Amino acid sequence: MTRWNQQVDNLTHHIYFRACAFALIAIGFFTGQPILFFMGSLYLVYFIVSYYYLENVGKRLELTIVDGQVKLFPGETGVIKLKVEQPSWLPVFSGRIQLVADNNIEFQNGDRRTRTSHLKLPFSLMGKSELVIEVPFIAKERGVAKLHHIEMQISHFIDFGKVYLQKNDLTKFEALVYSEQMSVTGLERITPKNQGTYPMRSSLFEDVSTIIGTRDYAAGDSFNKIHWKASAKVTRLQTKVHEKTSQFSWLIVFDIRSGNMEERIKGITHLLHHATKFNIPYSLIVNIKRVGTPSYLELPYGEGKRHLQTALTMLARLQGNSVSIGMPTFERITFQHALNVPYVILCVEGDRLKGWRMPPSTNVNLLDVENAGCTLKSWRTVAGKEAVNG
Repeated sequence: MTRWNQQVDNLTHHIYFRACAFALIAIGFFTGQPILFFMGSLYLVYFIVSYYYLENVGKRLELTIVDGQVKLFPGETGVIKLKVEQPSWLPVFSGRIQLVADNNIEFQNGDRRTRTSHLKLPFSLMGKSELVIEVPFIAKERGVAKLHHIEMQISHFIDFGKVYLQKNDLTKFEALVYSEQMSVTGLERITPKNQGTYPMRSSLFEDVSTIIGTRDYAAGDSFNKIHWKASAKVTRLQTKVHEKTSQFSWLIVFDIRSGNMEERIKGITHLLHHATKFNIPYSLIVNIKRVGTPSYLELPYGEGKRHLQTALTMLARLQGNSVSIGMPTFERITFQHALNVPYVILCVEGDRLKGWRMPPSTNVNLLDVENAGCTLKSWRTVAGKEAVNG
C-alpha cells in the first residue's frame, strides 16, 4: 500500500461564499423569504459535499508498480506499469499523475532535462475499481533509472478545488540500462597456455575427469589410462581419450577514475560478450570502496549467460562519483588476484599505472581506448616503451 502526503486546496474564495450562504440563510429565515433561505441552504450543502469529496477522495487511493525492475539496452523501449486502485465509492473524474525519474531514460511525450525526466499523464477512475496505466519510455544511456517523485493531482469535478498527493515512501522501481558494446581489437593475441578446464582441440593438457572416447592401446600409454570395460567388450586393450584443456580465465581490472569511463565500460562489455560466446570464465574487480569483505567491488569467477547478466548489471550500476580506493592499494589487490590467473586485462588509463608490478608468469594486457574503438595491447610492452621514452 502506498503512503501519501495529502494537501487539499479549497480555494480562498470559498470563505466569502460560505459567509454569503450563511447571510442568505439568516436573511431568508428572519424575513420569511423562502427563496433566499433555499439558495443559501443549497450552496451550503454543495460546499459540504465538495469539502467531503476533496478531503476523502485520496485517503484510500492506492498506487503500486506492477513490475519492480525492467532490464534493457540503449535504444530499446520499456514500460512502467502503474496500478491505481480506488477502494472507496468516490470517483476520480479529473486526475493527473506526475513522474520524475533519472534522465538516462526518456518518457514518450515527456520532458527530458539535465538530470531528470518528467511526465504528466491524465487519468480517471470510478469508485470501487482499479486501473492499470502503461507508461512507455526509451532507454537513452547506461545506468539505473529510479522514480524519485510521484505526485497525483485530483481536481474537483465542478469547482476549482484540488487535492495533491505526494508519495513519501521509497519507490521500489528501477530501469537497468545495460551498456552498449564497443569493438575490441587484439583479442586474437590472447591464447591459453596452462593446464585448466577450457576445451581445446590441440593442447598439451587433458582433463582426466572427462572421457570423450577410447582408442586402441599404443606402446607408451600409461597403465592408468587403460579403459578396462571397453577393452573387455572389444577383446583388445583400449586407452581412454580425455578432453584436451587449457587454463583460459580472465581477470578484468577496471579503474573508475580513468578517463573515457563510458567508452571503457563499452569495451569491457564487448569482452564479456566475447568470453560468454567462447565459454571463457572471467572475474571483474573495480576500485570502488564498499562496506564488508572484500572492501572493493568484485565479481567472482564464472561463465555463461547468467554470469554475463550479473556482470552487465554490475556495470550498469557503476557511477563515476563513487568513492574509490587508492591506486597503491588497488595495485596490491590486483597483484594478489593475478598470482593465480593466466590473463589480466587492465582497463586503466596508462598514466595511472605508473609504479605497478604484475607477476612475471601472468600475461598482462592493457585495454587502450581510441576514437573508433578499443585495442588490447601487451601492458609490459607499453610500460617498457614508456620507460625508454622517459
